[in-house]
Amino acid sequence: MKNVPGSAEPESLYELSWNYAEDSKFAFDANTGTLIDVNPAAETLMGCSRDELIGRHVTLLHPESERERVKVEFQKAAQKPSRHAGFHIQRPNGQCVPVMISSSKSVTVGPVSLLICVFRDITEQMEREHRLAAQNWALSAYAGAALALGKAESPEGLFQAICNAVATEPVYLLAMIGMAEYGPEKRIRIAASAGTAMGYLDGLHLSWSEDDPAGRGPTGVSIRTGKTQILEETETSLAFEPWLERARQFGINSGIAVPFNVDGGERGALIVYASRTNAFESMAIEVFENLADQIGRGVHAIDQERLLRAERAGRAKMEEQLTKALLAMVAPIVLAMEMRDPYTTGHQSRVADIAVAIGAEMGWEEQRLHGLRVAAQVHDIGKISIPAEILTKPGKLSAAELAMIQGHSDIGYTILKDIPFPWPVAEIVRQHHEKLDGSGYPKGLKADQLLPEAKVLAVADIVEAMASYRPYRAGIPLDTVLAQIESEAGTKLDEKIVRVCVTLFREKRLTVAGWLRR
Repeated sequence: MKNVPGSAEPESLYELSWNYAEDSKFAFDANTGTLIDVNPAAETLMGCSRDELIGRHVTLLHPESERERVKVEFQKAAQKPSRHAGFHIQRPNGQCVPVMISSSKSVTVGPVSLLICVFRDITEQMEREHRLAAQNWALSAYAGAALALGKAESPEGLFQAICNAVATEPVYLLAMIGMAEYGPEKRIRIAASAGTAMGYLDGLHLSWSEDDPAGRGPTGVSIRTGKTQILEETETSLAFEPWLERARQFGINSGIAVPFNVDGGERGALIVYASRTNAFESMAIEVFENLADQIGRGVHAIDQERLLRAERAGRAKMEEQLTKALLAMVAPIVLAMEMRDPYTTGHQSRVADIAVAIGAEMGWEEQRLHGLRVAAQVHDIGKISIPAEILTKPGKLSAAELAMIQGHSDIGYTILKDIPFPWPVAEIVRQHHEKLDGSGYPKGLKADQLLPEAKVLAVADIVEAMASYRPYRAGIPLDTVLAQIESEAGTKLDEKIVRVCVTLFREKRLTVAGWLRR
């Protein structure tokens, strides 16, 4: 058939797009679900040739566990264009690859009613999202532990508070602190533990002796060598084999053991077990190593406080260190988000700089400015749930796409609300698109209902978004941007905050490289 996939020679733009498209395209008989043709990209995705694929039923492209759902989705797809998430294709070697599927409406070509489906490999996207999730789990645990470090009054209380804080994150089934004993058997004493998998410890024998089989697991090795041990997947680790059956009973699939030292020669390790495989990627490892280091410092600090009766001074210093560490841990979240939308790289950092400059000019104290910066740096975290093609779409958004974009404030709140920041970061993020007159979103809040930080963030976000370059428009001159926010001062935006922002820019006490002045 001419102008249909499979023609001998490409004679149309349609055929050229079929043959040279990067996306994998599949043409099905809309009535039977039989595969009629595939493009070269589909052959690559499936790991087999066109001849091997043609004639297969749509369900046979997927693993058996998904086939019933595939039938239902295919019937829906024949009625109208749609997207289908949560599916995998299965290659001849058994490998399953996650895909996002987009289907056209069925069209009649000659005697055949065709349904064209585009399969997009989203392995890389899912890996990025997993890395971001792992960072978020660790950051949440660290934030809770940071509060514990600042409040503990004894080493024992410190250990237990750390374990409690880590185990608050559902993915971490068990958190424990093991301390090395120096008897002939070199046993490891469990000094504190918390989590839903506490039963794992019943009757557990641990050692840090190289001669004892119980000392060859991650906990013993980390204490003996002073090096972090990563258990990426319990099922494939030979070193963990003696504890594998016990781990299966409690749903443990990965773990980390991080050593620490206490002044006076004591050795210990922070051990965390997770329900997910590969739950400890590079940034999560750095977070837990930071935490383990703070444990050693925390025990020492507590002892010093007892001796010097300088409890308040010691805690203040520790809280300052932890606040700085917490700010540093936010950076990977920003990086992961910017990887999804490279056109807005630096947006959140620039918004943070503008917001903090405004807050400082208004006389806010340092701690409050720290909280404002953290909120600004993650204010668009909810956009992680929005497809990249919508974030970078140059044309007008549909009503559904606009609703998805506007939902990012609520999603950001959901992601951040359980992280025990010492500031109301989640609520600031949720409110940063609200307006004084109630015309904003997501809740339509009005002036007195808004946090001052959210009002500052709203102004900073608008200025940066308008003045910066986007792929679908040039940056708007700063003078025009400032005139725009002045026109909304007192109605949609806080009048004092706008006045401070405008003054900073017009007096050139606040500048952003690359912005047009007029």
